[in-house]
Amino acid sequence: MRLEEQVVIVTGAGKGIGRGIAEQFASEGAMVIVATLVPEEGRETESAIRERGGKAIFIETDVSSEISIIRMMDHTARTCGRIDVLVNNAGITVFKPLLEATVEEWEKVMNIDLRGVFLCSKYAALQMKKQGKGAIINISSNHAKATLPDTEMYAAAKAGVNGMTRSMALSLGKHGIRVNAICPGFTDTPHYRKWLQASGHASVVEEEVLALHAGSRISTPGDIARLAVFLASDDAEMITGTEMLIDGGMSARLYNSRLC
Repeated sequence: MRLEEQVVIVTGAGKGIGRGIAEQFASEGAMVIVATLVPEEGRETESAIRERGGKAIFIETDVSSEISIIRMMDHTARTCGRIDVLVNNAGITVFKPLLEATVEEWEKVMNIDLRGVFLCSKYAALQMKKQGKGAIINISSNHAKATLPDTEMYAAAKAGVNGMTRSMALSLGKHGIRVNAICPGFTDTPHYRKWLQASGHASVVEEEVLALHAGSRISTPGDIARLAVFLASDDAEMITGTEMLIDGGMSARLYNSRLC
């Protein structure tokens, strides 16, 4: 129970990695603010946590809207009295060829994946500064480090998150606020399963994906969540400004071939 009585905001906590993080923080004794856009998903996460004896409050939040973020932060501060941890998880994935991508799509990705991190961090840090302590964890991506064709918008946003993480760590350290980024690779989420099915030959694609990993498996939301809890805890008090890659050794591989 490393986070007993702490107040933790997790954006995009309705499903996938965000839900896994919210549930893990609750299991460590935290009051979890489920800040997500889709009410049905938010209430489901809230209920799942409470059914296990944890504490959670769902607050409908659109991270592309500054007003929505301010309302969520104010509600949290008024209701809980403090904000100890912010996990910036909310994001969208848009993979589209550069020559076909539109300005509208670019702005949507940036508003959610990058601007949302900036705004949530700003308003959470204002409260954390009053307390003299806090932790911000940005869920980035391995695409910030190495990427693929047709991912320009997503890769740019996540690289921006990593750059902002380093600067925020330096700017906010004097207020006792630590800032780190987690860069997941393939993770077993509904989004991943949908991607597999869209390929038209899911079993073949999944075999290829697993072969890229040292342990022949991909991450689960729980794997990401346990790292997030560590970074939020006092065990990580000297860790700030870092980008932690969690991809099962995939990025360690020089190349992948069935011939050698």
